[in-house]
Formats: sequence, structure tokens, C-alpha cells
Amino acid sequence: MLRKDLLIDKTRNLLGEFLDPMLGQLDKPRQRFLRQTIRAILFSGSLVVMELCKWVRDKCSDPFYKDKRLLNNMVSPRADLGMAVTAYRRSLNRYIQPQTPFAIDLTDLAKPRARKMKYLALVRDGSEGNLVTGYWCIEVYAHLKGKRVLPLALDVYSIDDPAVGSENKQIERVVDAINTDLQGNGVWVADRGFDRLELYEMWLSRNCHFVVRQRGNRAVITHQGVRVILKDYVETLAQHNARQGQCSNIVFARVHLPDYAKSLYVVASWLPGHDEPLILLTTLVVETLDQARNILRYYKKRWICEEAGQFLKSRVGLERFRVRRYVAIQRLAILGMLAMGFLSWILLRSRDLTKRLFSLTSRFRKDVIFKYYRLLDGIQQFVRLNPNEFVIPPPDIQKNG
Repeated sequence: MLRKDLLIDKTRNLLGEFLDPMLGQLDKPRQRFLRQTIRAILFSGSLVVMELCKWVRDKCSDPFYKDKRLLNNMVSPRADLGMAVTAYRRSLNRYIQPQTPFAIDLTDLAKPRARKMKYLALVRDGSEGNLVTGYWCIEVYAHLKGKRVLPLALDVYSIDDPAVGSENKQIERVVDAINTDLQGNGVWVADRGFDRLELYEMWLSRNCHFVVRQRGNRAVITHQGVRVILKDYVETLAQHNARQGQCSNIVFARVHLPDYAKSLYVVASWLPGHDEPLILLTTLVVETLDQARNILRYYKKRWICEEAGQFLKSRVGLERFRVRRYVAIQRLAILGMLAMGFLSWILLRSRDLTKRLFSLTSRFRKDVIFKYYRLLDGIQQFVRLNPNEFVIPPPDIQKNG
């Protein structure tokens, strides 16, 4: 009994601590909506509104009206979550350092059978490799020590939406919002899809640090003033090192982009079993082999986008929503991000609660490297064992909700 009460109290207290900065930006009906939906997403592992209703316990006993109330909040202009997301990111500022990696990527939300959803456009389905209808989503995660991940953005958009304009402009909006909320801290880490001159112009104009994988066909200016193609240049650097008797599979040099005087650095590495080099372009200073290895470590942390995205799709249901309204889809993605943010909050704030929740999971989960699966399993297992006590909010929340 003591163990059960301790878990309930700790989880409620941490959830209140996590939500407090966001609730201050909302009126009372929206405060109740946010509290109920974050809990329901964690307990159900779903973004389907009817599934969420099963985990909303309040004075309303009719599922129809619960469903209607949640759907109204998904589309109401008064339920905009922009200020809540800003407060969420600012509450995380204490954990973000100037050198914290920010992994940014684009993921697809494929809806191949959809016909009447607003602003449906073609996206590339990452699992099937073909073009289907759906939406794009910009995802950004801060990578902390111990594989702890802070989701900073899940921005769903469609190229057919007139307000978007272009993909580059949408990425710029997300980057600007995060830069403002986190005071310009962080190092942006991206794959080849972000090897675009427009994005370099954006980051350089805002004095942001970045590490971006290159396609290899970009022209740069060497420190001797020679214009070269990156792929050819790193091959030349490797041949020069070989003549000098240096056996390292890593090369680096200072360069800059045409029409931009700011110094950049190229780092290339030949991985075992690969003929093509991994080429990175960065604003971080690289003058030694150790600094070059550090840039490669930055890029490896970009993989957290793939792990976090897979977790959100498989365990939170990021692709399995069943609403048609464009704004409702965007808000569901934000709520999914905040649910994952609470799991990160547990990892950051309470080692004891983390261990207790881990102890409730299957022994087959113990070897899972990405901790969020075990943590969510622990919460859901505990709720299944104690559904009434855990779901019903405490008296002060019922009174104010």
C-alpha cells in the first residue's frame, strides 16, 4: 500500500510541476483539457480521441459529451497551444547548454487512405519508400546525457497550406521559435535533407551553430581562395594525408561558402565497409583531430530523431490519429510531444520514480537502450493495476477543473 501511494503521489506531483508553467498561459477550461489529455495519452498510448475519452474521469459520465468536448478543444481558436508550448520550452532552459545538440529532421505522417482531410499533400512514406498522401512534420529534439531526450517541436504542416509558403520558411519559423525560447543555445544537427543554401543563410544570419551532413556536390572556397566541390576536396585532403604518412581515416579543413566570409569547417570520415566518405559541414572550430572526432560524435547523436520518432509513432500513435481538421491534427501532435516531454521530466527530476516504474516492466524490456519504452510501459502497467486511484484527479484539481 505504501509503495502504491508513493508512486501515485510522486507521479501526480511531477505532473503538476511539469504542467504548471503551461497552465498559467491557459484559461480554466483549457487547463482541464491539457491535464486530462496528457494523462489520457500516457495511459492509453493513443492519439485517437475515443481512446482518450476512456481515460478521462470527471463528472461527465456520457462518453458522447466527453468526445464532443475534447474535439471542440482540438479546433477551438481559444484552445491554441502556442503559448503553452513556449512556456514548456522555457521551463526546459535550465537543462540546455550552448553545446547541447538539437537534432532536427523531417518525418512523414502518411495517410494513404485519406480523401477528405484538409490540405492533404504528397509525402514520401519512410517505411514503404513511395509517395502517398499525408502531412510533413518538423521534429526537433535536444539530446542530453544518458540518452535523455527533450522534444522541442513536432510541427505538422502541409505544403498545400497557403500559410506555410514553403518548406524552408516553415523550418525557419520552427528554428526561430526555439532560438527565442532557449536564448540561442544549442547546436543544430541535421542530415543531408538540410544541405540547402537557404538554411545555411538562415543559421548564419542568426549566429547559430550547426553540423550538417553533405551530399558532396556543394561548392566551397578553401582557405587558399580556391573554389572546389566538397567531395573532390576531401579526396584531395585524404591523398595529401597519405603522402604525409598519416594513416587517420578522418580529414578536416577550414572553408567558407561563396559570398559568405564566415569561416566554416569540413570534416570527412571513411567508415569501414563504405567507399563514400561521410562529409560534415560545421560552424564549430575544427583545428585538431580530437575536435574533428567531436564533430563526428555530434552527428551520431542525430540518430535520436529516428529513435524518438519511432517511439512516438509506435507507442504514442503519432500516425494513427482519426480527426480530419487540419488544426486538430497539429494540436494532437503537440499533445503527443508534451506527453513525451513529461516522460523526459520524470527521467530528469526523479531517479527514484524512474527505477520504481522500470521495476514494473517486463524483464524482456531490460535490454532496451531507448528508456522511454520501459518508462511508458511502467506507467501503463501501474495504471492497469490501479485504474481508479490513478486516473481520478486529486480533490483540488476536481474543484478548480
